[in-house]
Amino acid sequence: MLLRRNTALALGALVLTVPALGACGFNPATDRVNTISMTGNDRSGEVDVVGAVIVSERAGSGTFLTTFSNYHEAEPTDFESITGADGATVEAGEFEPLEIKEGGLVTLLQSGGIRLTGDFDPGDFVPLTLGFSSGEEIEMTVPVVPACDEYEGLDDAPGAPGSGEEYDCEGVSVEPHDVEGSAPPEAEESTE
Repeated sequence: MLLRRNTALALGALVLTVPALGACGFNPATDRVNTISMTGNDRSGEVDVVGAVIVSERAGSGTFLTTFSNYHEAEPTDFESITGADGATVEAGEFEPLEIKEGGLVTLLQSGGIRLTGDFDPGDFVPLTLGFSSGEEIEMTVPVVPACDEYEGLDDAPGAPGSGEEYDCEGVSVEPHDVEGSAPPEAEESTE
């Protein structure tokens, strides 16, 4: 009889704790966007910047590629400028403003990207400011990747490439390091 009562109490306690243990609570991580990639993302403004990367064949030059997504209720806007942020020496080649319609999606991969020149190599994280005709500016840190493997052939934006020799994909290093004082994004340490 005592064994049955203990078993019943244990099962009752288990049944009562299952909803608490199985619930995600408010704003669960499973409801948030999770993009795992070697690219930069910013979803803080009216325009989402997804998959931002600088593909580089040689030192000091690369092609900026990303996808812009405008919210459904946001006014149409144009992507107009890209400059170095936080003291980074980065210059963009000339490009026509890109219209991003209400609820629209524009990817720079379709237009060949935007030529950037500056002091960067694969493995660097370059701080950039993206400007829009709405007056919005998005500051983000964008990784530089070599034009190898899945990025092969993507450093083909119009404009003069850098002055260095092309990277050898067998020997190029992509170890993260600072670009003019900008450290790569730090991984959060667990306190558990």
